[in-house]
Amino acid sequence: MKTFLFLLLALLLTASACKKDSPEAGLPPATQRGANTGGCLINGERFVAMGWGGSLLSNPIPPLGGGFFYDSLYSLRINGVYQNQNTTLTLFFRSQALGTHYLNQNTLSLDQGGLRIETLNHATLMASGPSELYITNSRNTGIIILSYANKTNGISAGTFEFTAASQADPAKTITITHGRFDRKQ
Repeated sequence: MKTFLFLLLALLLTASACKKDSPEAGLPPATQRGANTGGCLINGERFVAMGWGGSLLSNPIPPLGGGFFYDSLYSLRINGVYQNQNTTLTLFFRSQALGTHYLNQNTLSLDQGGLRIETLNHATLMASGPSELYITNSRNTGIIILSYANKTNGISAGTFEFTAASQADPAKTITITHGRFDRKQ
């Protein structure tokens, strides 16, 4: 009987020690102090801002880029590695106001010809391997929540999530969840 109780106790302790990691494990915390951090899950896989080295002819790519520009625009680039490829996730919205910014309209991206008056809120993901651009549109939507903005100090922080479709094959999509950023320009 003592052996049975000992085995039962050992089994219970072992089972309680097995704990599945949270999907957000390994992502930077959602802060608002200009920590220059960012990350998200891309199709459930961790993506963290880390940048990558340059080459003989180019400078290193920083983990985060962009921020406030002009009087009413915001753009953020999160650079990291996804599936062993240098990858850039870009968030763009035509306001610097706190709150929710919807990614739900068809538009050209900044990657497709720069800033134009008709460029609307959007998010993109581009990997350096076989170059494939994913972009939000009226069918593949999302949100950016700008929760902190201090333009004087160049600090911005928020969260985001979206689904984006491939420009090459619109049936192919990616899903971004648990996104967060804390940027100091």
